[in-house]
Amino acid sequence: MNTRADREFTIDDCWNRIGIWRRKGEPCPRLAELMHCHNCEVYSRAGRRMLERPLAESVRAEFTRSYAEPPAAAQRHNRSALIFRLGDEWLGLNGRSVDEITGARPVQRLPNVPGNLVKGLVNLRGELQLCVSLGGLLGLERGDHTPRMGSVGIGDRMIQVQRDGKRYVFPVTEVHGLHRYHDSELHSPPATLSKARGTYTRGVLSWREVQVGILDDDLIFHSLERSLR
Repeated sequence: MNTRADREFTIDDCWNRIGIWRRKGEPCPRLAELMHCHNCEVYSRAGRRMLERPLAESVRAEFTRSYAEPPAAAQRHNRSALIFRLGDEWLGLNGRSVDEITGARPVQRLPNVPGNLVKGLVNLRGELQLCVSLGGLLGLERGDHTPRMGSVGIGDRMIQVQRDGKRYVFPVTEVHGLHRYHDSELHSPPATLSKARGTYTRGVLSWREVQVGILDDDLIFHSLERSLR
């Protein structure tokens, strides 16, 4: 519904009639001198009037409803997680820890490096980054499922995470993307989880009819740093 203020507020948009955005007809005689309507005081003055115009009643009512909402309603989702698949397991990692997602890259193995945690070095944007096995850290076996393309995710990816200047890259089977959720949506990890995976899981999130283990990124980084000293 138009208010009286809306009806009384009019602007002569000469820039559309005779200015740079005209479709036909003779141009404004000042256009050759000014080159563009952005340089004209008429255009600038109209812009200031637009910013200073009274709020429409519908806009004012919408702002009123928005500010009247209780804080809990405005913060339904207080966290984000990058959801990905590693083998047969769906996992989530704090979105703030994710630095980059890239396609699978060749891994240059390092000689005389014991254990199943370090896979080698991988070249990302011209820099060599340490490639680690998240599955090795969590005690997960490689799954036999093939990546499901399309709306679910993109297969054969590498995820680079960073914390306090330290970066690690790990390969995954499939990436879905970021998902926002609230802490109240997390459930306790089931007792059937392996000890290693249960240690690193903050909780379980129901997503698209699957259970996603939300990882404790603080503990992940701490364990990587301690293991690679």
